[in-house]
Amino acid sequence: MARLKGPIQFIGSLGGLHSHYNKNIKAYVVATNGGASKELIMNNPTFARTRENMNEFKACGMWASLLRKSLACIAHLYSGYYFSDIVSLAKKIQNRDDVTLRGFRSIESSRFPHGFFTLKFNKEKLLDRVSSFSPMVSLSADKKTVTMKITQLRPYSNIHWPYRYMSFRFSLVALELADMVYNEAAHCYEPTVSGLEAKTAITISDWLSAVMDPTDFTMETSFAAPALQKPGTVVLVALGIELSPAYCNSKDTAVTAQGTMGIVECFVE
Repeated sequence: MARLKGPIQFIGSLGGLHSHYNKNIKAYVVATNGGASKELIMNNPTFARTRENMNEFKACGMWASLLRKSLACIAHLYSGYYFSDIVSLAKKIQNRDDVTLRGFRSIESSRFPHGFFTLKFNKEKLLDRVSSFSPMVSLSADKKTVTMKITQLRPYSNIHWPYRYMSFRFSLVALELADMVYNEAAHCYEPTVSGLEAKTAITISDWLSAVMDPTDFTMETSFAAPALQKPGTVVLVALGIELSPAYCNSKDTAVTAQGTMGIVECFVE
């Protein structure tokens, strides 16, 4: 693959070439058209493994989209190419399905939930580097309320930012995410429980002063209905931190702020 230089730069196909802009290298790259046709890939026995991979990769994209949609309420704290990491996690979970036939393997995150903690939604400012406190997160017995507690929160000691900030606030997000399984009757992948992306709960704290005294901090967020009522789901808890260089009123919404987020807890039955 080559890079385009000079006055003629394009996106798409031109003759036997196609080009696109690569944000990583900040340049237009060009390659020749080629490869097998769609008809050949979908029907020729030689491409049987390719078709299996395509079907499973589609499931990974669907599952990753469910997670992204459920976290849309704090999408302003994302940064960089995070989606490919979610798809990669889906594929790793899918590869651990040694029961289902290849081409139809499930994404059972409820069986392998530890992988969620490897996701980096903001690689420039990782949550575990910005924060040095250890939040204690719990799920109530009725599976509705998530509580986060931080003992002796000291902003300047516990929240590290490359620029001076005077105010900060937290966003506590709880969501239920379903496994992705193949429905033989419908001939397609489906979540084990549908509609969960609309179940996300979020609580945003007031703006707090960066010079406050050490404080035991607690906040909660609640689902409208109990979670984990059907097998094949997990409850994820994400924490967002926003910081502002200005002194903010506790309820102020029109604030210029930056921040980061990440998954801090996962609950399964």
